[in-house]
Amino acid sequence: MKFTLLKYFSLFPILLGMASVSSAEPSDISCLYETVESVADTAGHHHGNTKQQPTDWYFWRTKNTVEVSNAEQSFGEKWTLSNKGAVFYQALYHNKHFLLDFQPADLKILDKKTNWELKSTLFPQEILQKLEKKHSRKFKNYTMIHYQGMVAGVEYLVDWLPELKLPARVEKASLGQKIVTELKEIYPLAKTAYKQLSHEKYESMDYADIGDNESHPIVAQLQNNIGTGYFHQH
Repeated sequence: MKFTLLKYFSLFPILLGMASVSSAEPSDISCLYETVESVADTAGHHHGNTKQQPTDWYFWRTKNTVEVSNAEQSFGEKWTLSNKGAVFYQALYHNKHFLLDFQPADLKILDKKTNWELKSTLFPQEILQKLEKKHSRKFKNYTMIHYQGMVAGVEYLVDWLPELKLPARVEKASLGQKIVTELKEIYPLAKTAYKQLSHEKYESMDYADIGDNESHPIVAQLQNNIGTGYFHQH
């Protein structure tokens, strides 16, 4: 049984209109990202008319939670890190006031990786360590380090903010496809212009129970869609 959870929020950023977060915990962040994908023509050139429409998405982070949402805030996803290091996941159907709860055992059965570091930093540290450090400069109040290199056939250009443990910009190119993600805005979580939607009053269901609720009107709608969720591996 498959459920639509959201198109891959591919990753990352150059910050425009960035508010300082130095007065808050660096983990407590709110961001607006934009991702653009393009496909090269047969000659290998990336022309403007091959680009897809930019995809904007939100990212909120605390010490033990990460939440993302599409720009329309019709759908979101949330991960919570327990004190024992277990990761719990929720698919948030804001436009239906409905959510699905996934336990760590559910994610294991579904073979969905729950690398907390990856979820909270948006870029694999094992890849960053394989890239060549080129130069650094100040970006607002932060040091921004530029990395580049080739890993497993993918060319990366990464602007990294080590103080925030977030990318400022990531460009990935492979097999004629290029994905560029830029961080457009960033705020202290307490002062963000982009508020998370409350889901305290949403109808909730455990993923383990969906097989017993196939007649539920929302579950029936979700079953008719194709997708395996955000669960992306960067």
